[in-house]
Amino acid sequence: MRYHKASRVTKPEADSIIANGTASLSDVVVISHGKHWYDVRAMTRAELEAFVADLARTDLAEAQTYPPH
Repeated sequence: MRYHKASRVTKPEADSIIANGTASLSDVVVISHGKHWYDVRAMTRAELEAFVADLARTDLAEAQTYPPH
């Protein structure tokens, strides 16, 4: 996956970011992906779209690696 400005945070940190309504370059402040949370306040809309696309590609690659049971 490419480098992105997203920082992994804990669920309580994500909740705090959401609750405090801190400044963001877009209307999105955190992204949840599985059990992971990411602080994306420093990302533009285009960067967010690229980040989410990379997360989806990673999921797809992992799903294709492990055959179904």
